[in-house]
Amino acid sequence: MTNSKHNSKIELFSFIGISLIVIIFRAWILKIFGFVFTDSDQTIMWLGARDYSQGVFHEPRFYGQAYNTMLEALVAVPFLQLGMPIFKALPVATTLLALVPVFILSIVTYIRNSKIAGIIVLCVFLTLPVEYSMLTTLSRGFVTGVAFASLSFLFLYKYNSRVSFFFVFLISVVAYSINANSILLTIPTGLVFFLKNYMNRQFYLFSIIGFLAGLAIHLLIAQFYIDNPYYNLHTYHSELSIDSLVKGMLNLDKFFNYITPVFWHNGWLILPLFFLIAFVLYRRKDFDLSFVALIIPIIVVGTLLLSKVHDGSDSVFFSYARMYLAVPVLLMLMLSFIRIQDQKWMYGFIIMSIVFFGINIATSKEAIEKNMKNKHVIIVLPTDLLQKECSELQKISDNNNVNLIVIVNHYFYDVYDYGCPSCMQSFPKTIRPEYERRTWRLIEDENKVYTNILIIDLAREYDKEFDFINKVKEKQGMYLLKNNTLCTKLLYEKLSINVRKYN
Repeated sequence: MTNSKHNSKIELFSFIGISLIVIIFRAWILKIFGFVFTDSDQTIMWLGARDYSQGVFHEPRFYGQAYNTMLEALVAVPFLQLGMPIFKALPVATTLLALVPVFILSIVTYIRNSKIAGIIVLCVFLTLPVEYSMLTTLSRGFVTGVAFASLSFLFLYKYNSRVSFFFVFLISVVAYSINANSILLTIPTGLVFFLKNYMNRQFYLFSIIGFLAGLAIHLLIAQFYIDNPYYNLHTYHSELSIDSLVKGMLNLDKFFNYITPVFWHNGWLILPLFFLIAFVLYRRKDFDLSFVALIIPIIVVGTLLLSKVHDGSDSVFFSYARMYLAVPVLLMLMLSFIRIQDQKWMYGFIIMSIVFFGINIATSKEAIEKNMKNKHVIIVLPTDLLQKECSELQKISDNNNVNLIVIVNHYFYDVYDYGCPSCMQSFPKTIRPEYERRTWRLIEDENKVYTNILIIDLAREYDKEFDFINKVKEKQGMYLLKNNTLCTKLLYEKLSINVRKYN
């Protein structure tokens, strides 16, 4: 056996071994975090998965808003059909999407550039903090844009291909449409192809065709919300501000601590790491790639001008880092361009990754406990508590033949409205009139009469206001209306329940 064949076998064994460690670690995070905790926004994704599994597609984006998507819900459908509980199927789907960029990049690098560089990509991924794994387990649409954008990695090292020109720019626009946080990945990727082909006329022709094809898809989706404006309930606005930039520059760690390899408590260091890679690429006379590595930190810092990226908290459930999930992928991308032949580098990175893997395993439960104590912007709860709450509601409903649950005021409003019907197939219909994301539910119930209705409201005492409504003794803030003869529209008016505009 030649020395070259021996080295190749070692490299293949190392690649497979590190890949298995990545999968084992993410399975561990699912077990102790993804399957154990959820939040009110994730329950909306659950309901989307349940609808998709039944062949029902109500709107193209995340229910009730004209941005983000429910791609994770679609990916979860096969797991649901295999009998996996919904509170497990969604985190599994999200985790798979989160792993797509690193595995595509490492495999393409291993095959087309440098086997050792492909291994190093996986090793760097293992040195990310446990909070990154937690954040990319949440089924909230955070990982989908970056995952889709990473499909452009399939065209790396095929810089003169017309097929590459078309698909790289098509993927870029669709990825942006899926989630705007992907733009941090697609701009540098597109720049690589531009710098390799700026003298090539075919590059402009096929990249523009790809861009326009992606734009057509994006505009087609946007048209749905133009034609159906009441489906766009949950909106946001972002402004450019120098004050936001200064504020962000003074607090870089809060954006980057959860996404920075090795330097977990000094997240700002991820930016100079790009300058270091740029220097190495420059020394190797890869001037185009060196320029891209050099400009990435400038692009990243430039996004701090946007007020939207400052909308977050210290909790992984609504972390500032969710906007920057593309940054560690970019770091691995630029590292992958460095053609490495010396196995000493491989051994060094493998040892480092195993050490950090061990540290993450040892500290993961403590990190989760610490994070659960942080202030959450949304409702966060254990999945077993959610199932307990839903079971109690199901029992009350069954005992009283309830066929509609109206949620007016309760801290578990989304959990009851979306989570319970997702978990329990025979659960009664639910609706939250004042802020119901499912516009079609308001429309279909408008003139419908439900005989027995359960009202959930912690702010009012319906049994004292109306003599035909009884208080449910089993649970606080719940009231029962039996033998109702009014359609929901008139019933809401009679009970003074606010209803949002929906037509």
